[in-house]
Amino acid sequence: MSPADADSSAPDTGDGTGPHPSIEDVSRSGPAASAPSTSELLTYGLGSGNRLNYTSAVYGSVLAATVVVSSGDLRAPVVLAVLLLVSGGTFWIAHVYAATVAGVHGGWHLGSIWNGMRHEWPVAFAAVPPAAAALICGLIPDVTVGEGVWAALIVCIVEQQLWGYAAVRNAKLTGPALTRTMLLNVVMGFIIVALKLGIGH
Repeated sequence: MSPADADSSAPDTGDGTGPHPSIEDVSRSGPAASAPSTSELLTYGLGSGNRLNYTSAVYGSVLAATVVVSSGDLRAPVVLAVLLLVSGGTFWIAHVYAATVAGVHGGWHLGSIWNGMRHEWPVAFAAVPPAAAALICGLIPDVTVGEGVWAALIVCIVEQQLWGYAAVRNAKLTGPALTRTMLLNVVMGFIIVALKLGIGH
């Protein structure tokens, strides 16, 4: 047996020195294959140096903006903050549930559920900055409730733009694809503002 053959057949030691199958490799092995182990699941997603889930981050920021828009201009800062946090947390769990049902992270195993929670956490986190903005505005005497709502919405839009830009950089887009994606990101921000102006109440 050659050294190359010995390396390719070496078992995974779990310490990063041996070959380690990805979730995609496990899923491609067919329905007869065994379920991925907990160690395999915990190295997938946000852990072990893998990249952030920008999809959930962008989605979470847009979700937070829609919560602000739909809540209206008369929500007290504390109420708006609670709505944002509860909505973000609820949709985070919903995403984890959907991924678990679909077997995205390995099915109904404690490791896969935990991995799904780590992978989808940006959905919930995106609600924190606008919630904080609403609470801060509530502590400033000269800021009206309506102005506090707009401050929370502006934070949502800035967050959406930043996450979108980070996603573009992560995808290493160039040329027309980069231009189209950045324009779409900006257009989405204008749509959110237009919705707020159109259905403000």
